[in-house]
Amino acid sequence: MDIFRVDGKIALIFGGNGYLGKEFCKSLLEYGAKVYCCDININKTTEIKKLQDTFSEKFQLIKIDATDKNELIKFKDNIINKDKRVDILVNATTMKGKDFYEPFEKVSLDGWNIGLLGNLTIPFLTIQTFISLMKKQRSGSIINISSHYGIIGNDQRIYEGSNLNKVYAKESYNKKNRIYSHGVYNAAKGGLINFTRYLAAYYGEYNIRVNCISPGGVYHKDENEDFLKKYSAKVPLGRKANLDEINGALIFLASNASSYVTGHNLVVDGGYTIW
Repeated sequence: MDIFRVDGKIALIFGGNGYLGKEFCKSLLEYGAKVYCCDININKTTEIKKLQDTFSEKFQLIKIDATDKNELIKFKDNIINKDKRVDILVNATTMKGKDFYEPFEKVSLDGWNIGLLGNLTIPFLTIQTFISLMKKQRSGSIINISSHYGIIGNDQRIYEGSNLNKVYAKESYNKKNRIYSHGVYNAAKGGLINFTRYLAAYYGEYNIRVNCISPGGVYHKDENEDFLKKYSAKVPLGRKANLDEINGALIFLASNASSYVTGHNLVVDGGYTIW
């Protein structure tokens, strides 16, 4: 079982204060890593406070705008001074524009660019900033969080009557019955998968592994029953993932258990994409 341990490893999780990000922080901490939870949002939720209390010496919440290369460079300098290395880099960021749930014809260029920035450009910036440390130490595991929608198109019918706009984009919430999923999410997440392959080939000679996880839908208590039923009917296992069910894939790819795995997209979707 020791091959799954990451004791003494330094892990950076961008988007670490997000819905999945907090779970990733917790899981890596439990398996022995020192974790930097990097996010522009540093609101101390119950989960974050618990991590600070339980893992006080191994957990730090860092406010950072990962779209700003200068902020990333300053953060890298601090890491060099404190820890000298980075072993695990997780990109779990996402951003939605105000028109994320509008029909494709009404999507603005700003909304498109925001989606690219949060889902694809930030991983470009974080990896470009920290890859020099991994090259120097000749080791590292980079894990990009994509989506099953990076490899398939959306069935737009399942969004009719859903409340996803209220749950995930409160600032643009309206009560209309028909919403749509934004094409930029598929474009960016699909790009992230192939960007992962590119980086795996580029840095393999340095013993740096670059992999991707593509989760399917993850259960959220605020999603309405209408949407949950429609989504779950498309999944062979008949349900959305529990919040902690992506952690196993993360630990596998972060640890020596996957020491010969690179350039891989690990799909964790309950079978959604097999039919």
